[in-house]
Amino acid sequence: MAQPKLDCHECESHCIGSLTCLPEDILEQFNISKSPRVYKAGQIIFYEDNKPFGVYCVERGKIKLTKYTPDGKSYIARIAKAGDLLGYRAFLTHEPYSATAEVLEEATVCFLERDLFLKALKEHPGFAFQLMEQLGNDLKTAENRARDMAYKSVPERLAELLLAMKETYGSVNANGDTRLDIRLTREEMASLLGTTVETTVRNLTRFKQKGLIAFEKKDILLKDIRGLAEYIPSL
Repeated sequence: MAQPKLDCHECESHCIGSLTCLPEDILEQFNISKSPRVYKAGQIIFYEDNKPFGVYCVERGKIKLTKYTPDGKSYIARIAKAGDLLGYRAFLTHEPYSATAEVLEEATVCFLERDLFLKALKEHPGFAFQLMEQLGNDLKTAENRARDMAYKSVPERLAELLLAMKETYGSVNANGDTRLDIRLTREEMASLLGTTVETTVRNLTRFKQKGLIAFEKKDILLKDIRGLAEYIPSL
């Protein structure tokens, strides 16, 4: 497959991601030196425990970050989208990648090499501060997820996951339902919820029976946002 020719100045993901604070000169250097590549669904961008040589910027598509336990089990740590940087934490801490990045649907990803990325961090405090904020947000998300796994029921976690996906991937159709523009297998949803496939399917079925959601082919439709929110005590 021919590799795309992308211009960082015209990239919509640049406007919403962690590179928004870059001054024109550094952005132009990134534009010249980046290595864009199209990945098909199922392809691996990098593997857990591999050494990082730079960072990856997602131009489009969705990518799951999967971690593996010592006994061979796996769980999805998060799903990256357009505008996200991949592998930057391992790069900054000089550690191996902490997860495997696998493409969920066809994606375009740009590789940014190590030296230029470090130069941007050292010379432009605004960019470095924005990346620190992103690190803090990622840490908060991880802490909240650990808390949720310990104290929230599966229906609560499922409602929270569906509403979180609504914010990122939701679009309202002509009937007023919210379609989630992300297709996850039941196994992937179970991994995000920290439960079994059987329990995930059972709770999805209950939500459907209550009129909270519906299925249209492989898509999930949210039909009752308020009803889903009632499962989450803080909402």
